[in-house]
Amino acid sequence: MEALPLNSSSSWRTGLPFRLWVFLGSFLLFQVELIVARVLLPSYGSSAAIWTTCLVFYQAVLLLGYFYSSRVAPRVLQGRYRWAHLAFVLAAAVVLPFHLRHFELPPVAAILLTLTLSLGWPFLALSTTSVVAQGWLTRTSHPSREDPFFLYGTSNAGALLALLSFPFIVEPALDLEAQLLLWYVGYGVFALLAALCIRNVRAGALEARAAENIVESPASGPRAPLTSRLTWLLLSASANALLLAVTNVLTLDASIPLLWILPLSLYLLTLIVCFSRRPPTPTGLNRLAVGSLVLAGVAALFTLARAQTSLPSLVLHSTVLWVGCLLMHGNLVWCRPTDSRLLGSFYLHVSLGGLAGTLLLALGIPLLMGSLALPYLDHGIAGLLILAGLAARDAARRGQGLPVPRLAPYVSAGAAVFVVGTLAMSGWALARGRLEGSRTFYGQYTVKDAEGLRLFQHGSTVHGVENLAPGERGEPLSYYHRGSAVGRVMASPLIPREQVAVVGLGIGSLAAYGRPGESWDFYELDPEVERLARRHFSMLDSSQAHVRVLAGDARLRMEEARDQGYDVIVLDAFSSDFVPTHLLTREAIALYLRKLRPGGLLMFHVSSRLFNLVPVLTRLSAELNVPGLVNRPESLSAEELASGRSPSIWFAMSPHPDTVANLSRELPFQPVGATPEMLGRRAWTDGYVNLLHALATP
Repeated sequence: MEALPLNSSSSWRTGLPFRLWVFLGSFLLFQVELIVARVLLPSYGSSAAIWTTCLVFYQAVLLLGYFYSSRVAPRVLQGRYRWAHLAFVLAAAVVLPFHLRHFELPPVAAILLTLTLSLGWPFLALSTTSVVAQGWLTRTSHPSREDPFFLYGTSNAGALLALLSFPFIVEPALDLEAQLLLWYVGYGVFALLAALCIRNVRAGALEARAAENIVESPASGPRAPLTSRLTWLLLSASANALLLAVTNVLTLDASIPLLWILPLSLYLLTLIVCFSRRPPTPTGLNRLAVGSLVLAGVAALFTLARAQTSLPSLVLHSTVLWVGCLLMHGNLVWCRPTDSRLLGSFYLHVSLGGLAGTLLLALGIPLLMGSLALPYLDHGIAGLLILAGLAARDAARRGQGLPVPRLAPYVSAGAAVFVVGTLAMSGWALARGRLEGSRTFYGQYTVKDAEGLRLFQHGSTVHGVENLAPGERGEPLSYYHRGSAVGRVMASPLIPREQVAVVGLGIGSLAAYGRPGESWDFYELDPEVERLARRHFSMLDSSQAHVRVLAGDARLRMEEARDQGYDVIVLDAFSSDFVPTHLLTREAIALYLRKLRPGGLLMFHVSSRLFNLVPVLTRLSAELNVPGLVNRPESLSAEELASGRSPSIWFAMSPHPDTVANLSRELPFQPVGATPEMLGRRAWTDGYVNLLHALATP
């Protein structure tokens, strides 16, 4: 079918509503992903698995959206049911505003049920936009109606803008209530654009029917070959599996939107490049892949060596994701159907593959492999899927009588070497000093022995050390050694502590300071941490105090404690190298202060490679009119460092003047005051957190 003659102004008027509709729909789709995931963080301990579970939900709803589009697409192409689709979009507004319910279920099931009941319908309506718009555009007089795939690039551009604007513009400027309000307004504009697009389809469809004279029935439409459908599925599955593999590694130290969006933005950028009007050629893309395999191997070495999450490691992991997704998405473009009637089937299989790859790494590997499911093995699994996708592509091309790309065997061989090397080195890393490991919803835990010390590791961060030498068991080390700020406070007679609360268990190092007659309550979100601490370490069982471990979210469980019940409350809750932000808000600190006895002390452990939380707490202390102090810099010798001791940073608050005076005169603390710049920033609340202000500077 030839494009009908059309002047540029008419083409612009026809195409602009479709571009705006698709762009806004994708923008709203990805904005609400981030907003709702951010809302869920406090309820589930700021676990990295919250984002991966959300991705499972998003992929599942996208699959339903493409299924809907593939079923209604033939009728849409015939010009029917367009207004019914608008009614479907408008009806989704019945669930607005969102009400996120909390269910007493395992975390993954609870999150999926919460997302389904709260935003399932609007998300489904938004997810159909790209495919429906492409189908409608083929029934207009637009010059590009024969190849509407450029709207897919427009869709991904909207998604990319949503991702990049959230951590740098939306989250720093607006609280959650304002973010959601603007999103509701945007959804209203989205519905208006849908109506405008329908009007364009009505006019264009008449011209198209006149040009064609006939309209094929859905039953007489073509069907894609099985090899093509399998290729679409595997190529999409491998790209999504690689996205999850890289995301799992990058968020080991901190599960925050800033680190969520980096891999997803690179993933979307490859879609924009590959689905552009001039996509890369097969030869050019294969050359890029071959040349980048060396970087992929170096990235694997960095990861398996447990390198810190720093710029070199970040760049290398990003390179792996970029090259892998570029290769897979480039092949998707070259294998796409030329018949616009197969649009629905193409996107349906792409979405099904995306869901399969996401499910495999987010749920399948952790459940099937248990403690063996190291995040670094995810790269090997993703590599196997990449090989399967390339093999399916070659089989499909041979079945169609098309030549296989000249460099394809070299790419496959290089990928195979990468996969085998990753799996072999993962096994070597697994056996090196590792006593036990566990991968739960809340994190990746490892217990290992090294040079006479037993280490407890969460992600890439050590959260507890015990000396295995006779007579040294039970001695607090790491950030809690007797010369540390918290160690000196716990040993001081100036600080009363009959009742102590500690948020975050680790191996229970602070319990070593417990004395007869004292009662210590440890608040720990993940029961697996207590199991590992009691099985492999002696701190809890050897404490002279009465020790209780209370499972559950600290803020919820502490609400149950009586007011003015604790002499000392220690905040030592980390998700790898990150303190969950909901424990550092104005409302949270007000709760802790309410639970303190007169003259009580509140201490925060804020040691982190990634974040500087002292200014955040200083601003909050000024907001609550409670004096704040920070410990003086701690200097340790090489011998002390080798013995398992580590320098640490502690922030203290107390409303009692005598306690503040004792900390500053007799203990290693100095008062801190909020500068005018700090006072000019908003204090963190349950509805507003700006992590950009907390990023550590070199």
